[in-house]
Amino acid sequence: MTSPLPPRYLDRLRAVVDISGVGVWLNPLPLGRLEWNENTKAHFHLPPDAEPTIELFYERIHDDDRERVRQAVDHAVGTDAPFDQVYRTVGSDGSVKWIHAVGNTSRDTAGRVCQFDGITLDITHRVLAQHRVREFADAAPAMLWVTEADGFCSFLSRGWTTFTGQSETAGLGFGWLEMVHPDDRAGAAALFADANARGVRFGSEHRVWHIDGEWRWVIDAGNPRLGPAGEFLGFAGSVTDIHDRYMAEQALRKSTERYVRLLGSIDEGFCVVQILLVDGRPADYRFIETNAVFERQTGLHEPLGRTALELVPDLEPWWIETYGDVALSGMARRFTHGSQAMGRWFDVFASPIGEREDLQVAILFRDVSQQVEADRRLLDADRRKDEFLATLAHELRNPLAPVRNSAELLSRLASDPAQVRYAEIIGRQTRHLARMVDDLMDASRVSRGKLELQLAPVVLQDVVGVALENAAEPLRSGAHPVTVDLPPQPLRVIGDEVRLVQIVVNLLTNAARYSAAGRPVEVKLESDSSIAALSVRDQGIGIAPEQLARVFEMFYQGGNDSGRASGGLGIGLSLVQRLAELHGGSVEAASDGLGRGSVFTVRFPLAAEAQAGPRSRIADSPDETVPKRRVLIVDDNADAADTLADVLRVMGYDAFTAYDGVEGVAQAQALEPDAVVLDLGMPRLDGYGACRAIRESARGKHMALVALSGWGQAADRERTQAAGFDGHLVKPVMPAELIAMLEDVLGAGA
Repeated sequence: MTSPLPPRYLDRLRAVVDISGVGVWLNPLPLGRLEWNENTKAHFHLPPDAEPTIELFYERIHDDDRERVRQAVDHAVGTDAPFDQVYRTVGSDGSVKWIHAVGNTSRDTAGRVCQFDGITLDITHRVLAQHRVREFADAAPAMLWVTEADGFCSFLSRGWTTFTGQSETAGLGFGWLEMVHPDDRAGAAALFADANARGVRFGSEHRVWHIDGEWRWVIDAGNPRLGPAGEFLGFAGSVTDIHDRYMAEQALRKSTERYVRLLGSIDEGFCVVQILLVDGRPADYRFIETNAVFERQTGLHEPLGRTALELVPDLEPWWIETYGDVALSGMARRFTHGSQAMGRWFDVFASPIGEREDLQVAILFRDVSQQVEADRRLLDADRRKDEFLATLAHELRNPLAPVRNSAELLSRLASDPAQVRYAEIIGRQTRHLARMVDDLMDASRVSRGKLELQLAPVVLQDVVGVALENAAEPLRSGAHPVTVDLPPQPLRVIGDEVRLVQIVVNLLTNAARYSAAGRPVEVKLESDSSIAALSVRDQGIGIAPEQLARVFEMFYQGGNDSGRASGGLGIGLSLVQRLAELHGGSVEAASDGLGRGSVFTVRFPLAAEAQAGPRSRIADSPDETVPKRRVLIVDDNADAADTLADVLRVMGYDAFTAYDGVEGVAQAQALEPDAVVLDLGMPRLDGYGACRAIRESARGKHMALVALSGWGQAADRERTQAAGFDGHLVKPVMPAELIAMLEDVLGAGA
């Protein structure tokens, strides 16, 4: 057994303790009367002869620290846990001391907890020294802190309390760990302990409780404090709120992952190039990013870091100039172009990315060499056909002019009534032949997309009047009485007046051609909500049910019916349909059968200010206080996309167009429209893939996506629904029907 220390050594030990200023407390349990040395009594502002009690202990602790210390004492006594607290004591005169107390419980020989002993240190001078720099620390934008060599946090700036809501004294020692997210706490503590043991700088990203009731990401970083001899004294560091940056980086990472998945899911070449300037002009471009199929589409190997002229020394300057213009102008380009140096043709969509000064261009492309060669042979055939039609028109019109002039002279100079009648027949048939030539040329222009419309507000009543004048001759020659039913209120559309008149003339001529002499023709114009409907009804030969679906086909004449008043080329009704569609409208034929007449009805979208009856929500003039709906039309049929966009603009929408799925996805990301109307059968990326790609973006999840397709069976609708579409419409669609669906979807998502 160890012998007890002699009294003289105990006296010397007490003297040393007294001189050192260390307070010693040997408190028997349960806590009541306390055993303190004079230093401990001094720490509590008590005279040497004071007899401290547990009540006096709590009484002298600062009001703001008392409950925390009480809980720490109860915890240590009840669980044998170490006691380690920093708190303030207050004297009867109001003076304050900062005390650091450390203690433990001990047991007797029977194993019962019998003592609660420890020491106290007066750290007032150290705390006050720290307070001298607090004004600077509290003014700093970050949360500043200081630790000692043992890892004990001895200083926290006011920013910590402002940010976390934890008091300064509660955060001292290792109390700051309580504010770290439970999932991050062990990792943050281990990283700090390792850095403290090795005396090296550290940085930790983790979540910390915020006073607003959320966990926010911070970076906690510290640098070693060194003494005169290079000894490690602890850390000086800061906690910086990086939550917004961190969340943005995470969103960017997810967006990048989606971007990589998208590029990997398409069979298109992709690259990002940086334009290289010489004297301010594009001189070359360097490949800085490519996807997996780049080499297969171009035949160029290991392009990263190399320039276009390194890879293809004879590359045509056109490519460098074009991509340079995209980077410098900030405007995207879509084109199909060939490179003799590469021996390939490419379909390309090039768009600037990044900051303007970066001079970077993203290029999505596809090798279309085989398609171009095939198109060149469809094109050569078209060219020969067009040349033939042009030559035919020229050769026919040349003799028609003198024939028409001669007929006019005969009718004016002849005195014999028979000669006058013959001259009128010649003139009438000459004009009929001229109209057939005009229709043939117009049909060719429409089919090649070369017919341009001169759009302007047009009153449909005026169109009907002009058409009746132009069709007067065939109606009069067949003795067809005409009845006209027009509404008193002007019905206005946005269209090409010449082409609108041509539509009505062709319908009137068709009615006269296929009706027996003397049979009436009825013309009726009416409106329903946002749509004008013009119908031409005859009592002619009618249309067999099996022929109704084909009457608008080019060159189709419905059989060689001998009852027909006069023949034609079979292009008039086809031209009516195509011109109506170019105006955003449609045409339909109806008949009760052979011998029972027919009716043709053309529908057009009304201009917003001209709708009849109660004005619907979608037809009202845009409210200047409410932002316009933004709608993107994606269709590889440029005429269909452009005219539908024109109709939507008239209806008060902001409408935009794209001409394939890949371009549509890019436009959707750039424009962030309220709704996207997607054709399904498109090159490069079909409507299903475009829908899925748009839905992957955060903004795309809330867009209204509508499929517009020629397929409308139940299985087709199920497939579009599974792809993420909100609705499915079948071509040709009435603009009012499309607008109603868009508003329903947008309204449901509001």
